[in-house]
Amino acid sequence: MTATTTESVSTGAGQAERRPLMTGTALLMMNLGFFGVQFSFGLTQSAVNPLFLLIGADPDQLPILNLAGPVTGLIIQPLIGAISDRTWHPRWGRRRPFITAGAILCAIILFAFPFVGVLWIAVLCFWLLDAGNNTSMEPYRAFISDRLPKSQLARGFLTQSMFTGAGAVLANLSLFLLQKVTALEKTAGNGVPYWMYVCFMIGTVCILLTVLTAMARTKELTPSDEEIAEIRSAPKGVHHAVVEIKDAVKAMPIAMHKIGVVFLFQWYAMFIYWQFLAVSLGETVFGATPEQGGPAWDDAIAWSGLENAAYNFVTMISALFLVGFAQRLGAKRVHAIALGLAAVALIWLARIDNQYVALAPMIGLGIFWASAVGVPYLMVASMVPAKRTGVYMGILNMMIVVPMLIETVTFGWIYTHLLDSRGSNAMTLAGVLMAIGAVAMLWVNPPDEADESPIVPLGSKRSITVYDRVVVGSDGTPTSLYAVDRAAEVAQAAQAKLVVVTAYREDDAASAAAPGEGARRDIYGVDAAREALDKSVTGLTRERARFIEQRLVAGDPAQALLDTVGANPANLIVVGNRGLGASRGQLLGSVPGGVVKNAVCDVLVVQTSALDEDRMFAAPGADAAHAERDADRTAAGSMTDDGPDARPPG
Repeated sequence: MTATTTESVSTGAGQAERRPLMTGTALLMMNLGFFGVQFSFGLTQSAVNPLFLLIGADPDQLPILNLAGPVTGLIIQPLIGAISDRTWHPRWGRRRPFITAGAILCAIILFAFPFVGVLWIAVLCFWLLDAGNNTSMEPYRAFISDRLPKSQLARGFLTQSMFTGAGAVLANLSLFLLQKVTALEKTAGNGVPYWMYVCFMIGTVCILLTVLTAMARTKELTPSDEEIAEIRSAPKGVHHAVVEIKDAVKAMPIAMHKIGVVFLFQWYAMFIYWQFLAVSLGETVFGATPEQGGPAWDDAIAWSGLENAAYNFVTMISALFLVGFAQRLGAKRVHAIALGLAAVALIWLARIDNQYVALAPMIGLGIFWASAVGVPYLMVASMVPAKRTGVYMGILNMMIVVPMLIETVTFGWIYTHLLDSRGSNAMTLAGVLMAIGAVAMLWVNPPDEADESPIVPLGSKRSITVYDRVVVGSDGTPTSLYAVDRAAEVAQAAQAKLVVVTAYREDDAASAAAPGEGARRDIYGVDAAREALDKSVTGLTRERARFIEQRLVAGDPAQALLDTVGANPANLIVVGNRGLGASRGQLLGSVPGGVVKNAVCDVLVVQTSALDEDRMFAAPGADAAHAERDADRTAAGSMTDDGPDARPPG
């Protein structure tokens, strides 16, 4: 569930979310660090495998040498996400300490990496570099979700995709352009050319400059006192983080499981592409192999960097439009099309013998990459509880690294025994897997309506299409909870936001006059109102994610509901038919009566007056005793809606 709580001093207060809107400049500054982090990732994708080959690795060893990425991602990202969810420091915040620490570790390893001349030390550096990247990346994505209101969430992840593409473009362009500098052609004693040294030095500066600037210029929102108390009371340590991950996996929406099926094929294929692009180009375009080495092999390495720069440049451009297409067509269709384009691109790339023509397939791969690094994260951020974004981003990354882990331990044998040790055959297989992923994306959908995202729809049809928000009042009593439950069902079917409103009086309850017969029983004080509101949403948030806004409003309950919907006829108000101020003989209580009379939108009146609360919540088999008690209550008039013990409805 994604929930926001708004406290208003009067019923006429505004409806702004607690998360304030960010200016365009501030939003760009917040995402700036993705440029540096992705530069580091770009070097791991394009430069590390050629570097392994330069210092003595064989091509069939590349999958197992890349074990660092999946293992560190599998372990570190969900743990860091869960731990950061339980972290808060008044000065450093929740996510920023992890983002900054990971960036500093990356900078140290990037600086040292090209000086390594022993393969096992290079592998160790790769593990540390991936650990730093993973420590930064998922808290950074959670930081975006934490900081932005829902209205800016799509724009935030779009901006992230743009900076991600820009960082990867610069990383790969530097590999290509610096290789052309005559003064950097010479090779150091460890067999690594000097132009590769310069690439890693640029990466060191980029990640430090961009991440530290973004973290210094963007502050995290201070949690409420209740949230801070919850964070401080939450158990700490790795064991509890593992338990949190386990619980989150059990409770995660079905749509996330479906994404995992697609990711199995998608990321296995992408790992093959990163590892064997240079080998494939060497075979089909440059007539070179890593075993032969020489200038032709250097050209293949450099051109692979240009290929990656090309698809990341396309990612920058297509990211401007992809989220909009996802909102209109449904994310599952857009991502399925993107996977299909990647399949065509990789199969075509394996058969091209001209280096310039080989750039054309990067258009399809770039469109796919824009979808891969943006749409799934936006979908997940919009369907999971806000306070658990970190752990769910980590779980999503587990879905990415598990296929990579499988690839590292299986593909070496496949490459040697089934693909004739040819990079072009590996590229073809990657394309086939992308095609299977595209079909899987269509096969696993449409999802249940409960798992639909109102920000980026997954593609299912709505049962109810006329409501944007469903507004219901509650004071925490069983009859009002019944109305809240009905409102939640309508909101689920309509993929609408559910707004739960609790109104209260600011007077002292002790000094208030005792309500007479038929008079309304109000809630006095914000603390009592907050307790009632928490009780109202507990049942909704226990098992599944929902989009809920919680409102505490000082003033009249009916006016609070009317002010919440405003003048928007696309809203729906849900109220109980009796209870708050219902007089003997009235069809509607004062709250539902006032709402029905003055609302400009539809009003759904839930039948609560016929409910026997004790029977609703009692154990089975007690009906006879309840019937006898009902007769006594009817005679005494003690528990009717128009008596002194009247219960307010929703």
